[in-house]
Amino acid sequence: MTKAELLNRLADGKSVDSSFQKKFKVKRAGKDKDDIFWAFGKIHGLENIALVSREELEACKGDPVKIQRLVDAANDNEKPAAPKSYEELVD
Repeated sequence: MTKAELLNRLADGKSVDSSFQKKFKVKRAGKDKDDIFWAFGKIHGLENIALVSREELEACKGDPVKIQRLVDAANDNEKPAAPKSYEELVD
């Protein structure tokens, strides 16, 4: 399996030979060395993280790929109805 095939299988969530997979790792350089940027800087639709439970978020342990999947799933779920007035929001 080539490196490109390995990365494609990993991106698709398919199984990969673990001995081959251990030869590759993501290297953090530049802005990625900052833990906050690494965990949140590249996540599309990050505002939808408010729709994710705290337990699910903590289970990701800062992995940006897992966080992106959670945000995507939250974005696909039905959103709560918006209040029609301020009074309805306060009550």
